[in-house]
Amino acid sequence: MPSAVIAGADTELGQETVRQLVALGYQVTGLVKSKDGATTVRSNGGLAVETDLTNAAELKEAIRLAKAEVILNLTPQFANTLLSDGQDWKGFDKTLSATTSALLEAIKDTDIKLLIHASYAFLYGNTASATENSPLIVPGDDPIFKAAIAAENQVAQSSMPTCVLRLGYLYGPQSEDLKLYIKSFKLGRPYFAGPVSNLGNWLHFEDAAQALAQVAKQQPIGMVFNVVDGTPVSFTNFIDQFAFTLGRKRPSHIPLWLTPLALVLVVTPQQVELLKLSTHVNSDLIRQQLGWSPRYTSYREGLQQTVETWSHNEVKPVL
Repeated sequence: MPSAVIAGADTELGQETVRQLVALGYQVTGLVKSKDGATTVRSNGGLAVETDLTNAAELKEAIRLAKAEVILNLTPQFANTLLSDGQDWKGFDKTLSATTSALLEAIKDTDIKLLIHASYAFLYGNTASATENSPLIVPGDDPIFKAAIAAENQVAQSSMPTCVLRLGYLYGPQSEDLKLYIKSFKLGRPYFAGPVSNLGNWLHFEDAAQALAQVAKQQPIGMVFNVVDGTPVSFTNFIDQFAFTLGRKRPSHIPLWLTPLALVLVVTPQQVELLKLSTHVNSDLIRQQLGWSPRYTSYREGLQQTVETWSHNEVKPVL
């Protein structure tokens, strides 16, 4: 039975990745930060180890005991969303640097066959059609971009067999942040949407996990892949479509000229920086080389599945 270790298995993406790898016959060990995270990993069929994801010694011991062939670093995905008004990104540059460094130290002198590092599609900045060979940028000297690019470079320059996936913004029925928008709709609260002309790249949790599972299975060492659904859309249209899918009217937006006020009241500088970007990412390489294709090829389909899943599972997103 092949063995995989997931660092950050208690992320929303990690939960779905555990489920899919277990279904493929993997013995999955999830490295998590809390008892609740451990319970979720076990409920999806994996083993769970509570550990400090910044402690290389603890990570090394967990990886040794799991006899892992493949390591999936999903710790960057704790924050890969526009749905939290940037709150998940605050200070995350330090977390990203610490967790990446600790994991690379932990896997030194091990016999793992592949380290999969889950990065971000937005690192291309403003571009019309980014491929894996397009340069990465740091708009506005932002520390999140700096840390994310530095983490990729650390992985690429390590002595380990690696593969990097640059994922679109994640969403799906697992997203607690997405559920909170329903409460905002009910209360009539406006949200800061950014320019409607600025496009972002999105990816359903199930499709992201499928890509990770295919990379774990096929082990394309040394490769970088973009993983997005292929239908870039502005944050404005994404959230408005979510409201329409719920049968609600178009929600109110915070006007662009009120951005400074929005920053003070709700939105972090990281959110504003991300919404300044208009990025169209090409994911043909992973489709051609690994045969991956998204089940949800647009946000419309993915949001419909999200709402239907909540309804089917009798989930009540709003208290």
